Order: sequence, then structure tokens, then C-alpha cells
Amino acid sequence: MNTYKIIFTRENGTQGTDHFTAINERQARKDFGECYRHSTATIISIELASTNTPATKQQERDTLEKIRKMVEQLGPDSYLATAFEGCFDLAAENIDNDWACSMADRARNAEKRVAELEDKLSEAVKDYEAAHAVAEEKDAEIAKLKGQLKQIQETARWNGQRCDEEATAAGEAQHRAEAAEAEVIQLKAKLYDLLVAGK
Repeated sequence: MNTYKIIFTRENGTQGTDHFTAINERQARKDFGECYRHSTATIISIELASTNTPATKQQERDTLEKIRKMVEQLGPDSYLATAFEGCFDLAAENIDNDWACSMADRARNAEKRVAELEDKLSEAVKDYEAAHAVAEEKDAEIAKLKGQLKQIQETARWNGQRCDEEATAAGEAQHRAEAAEAEVIQLKAKLYDLLVAGK
């Protein structure tokens, strides 16, 4: 857009100056005529004051509406309607809020976020796999310890049975020893009686 400086004469003969932002001189003259339509102001001169001037918000709104209508005329399934989906609303928000957002920025941000999430997912998968490997090692260790425990329990049971058998055998041996000792005492008593009686 360009800014045009227009010097004009009013109905009463005085001169005035005004500035219009337009795409070209012809549009600036048209905008001047619209602005001063209730008077008989006459343009004396028009000069290009500056280039690359930002359009006014109203010019942006008007242009957006023209583009929207052109795309609507193509139908909702047209290539342009598909490509511009969401863009018109975003453009209106940009105008109203002095933003500079674009669908391309949103797409780049979404792609960046997806890449970040993919990295996090990749790390989580690595962590899971490492934890799973540790869990498998621990499962193998637990299985080994269970095997050892079973063997120890069987040994303890065998030892318990052997202890019971040994205790039974010891009890029987004790009983036999006591019986033999009682018999020895009786035999000694008989021997004593025989010795005493034989004198």
C-alpha cells in the first residue's frame, strides 16, 4: 500500500490537505471522493508520500471479505476452500487483535510439538525396555532363588526325617542300654549271692 498526499480546494476557496492509504493513485482519488462526497472539494494535486504503508484495518477487513466471497463462490469442496479452511477466521483475529499469526506458524508449532512428543515417547520406550530387561533379570533371579529355597526345604525335610529316625534309634538304644544295665545289676546281684552262699 502507498500513502498519497492530496491537496484540495474546499467550497469556500480554502485549501486543505489529507492523506489516503491506497494501492494506487486511482484508488486514492476514489477514496478521496468517497470521503468528501458531501462537499464540492476539488483536488489540486496528488503526490506519493510513502510506499509500503500498512493498510488500515478497514481496508484489511474489506479485502478479506472480498476474498472470502470469491472463495465461497467456488463452493465448499473447492481446492481453495479446502486450502483456506480456518484462514479467514485467523485473518480476522489478526486484524482485530494486531496479531501476526498464520496457519503455517500453527503447522510448524504443531510439527515441533509432535517432534518433542515423539522424542519423549522414544525415551519412554527406551526406559520401558530397560525396565523390562531389569524385570526379566529379576524374574530369573527370583526363579533361581525359588529353586534354591525348594532344594533347602527338601534338604531340611530330609534332615528332619533323619533327625526323627536318629531320635527314635537313640531312644531305642537308650531303652536297650537301660535294659542291659538292669540285667547287669541283676547278674551282679546273683553273682554276689552265689559268692556269699558258696563260702
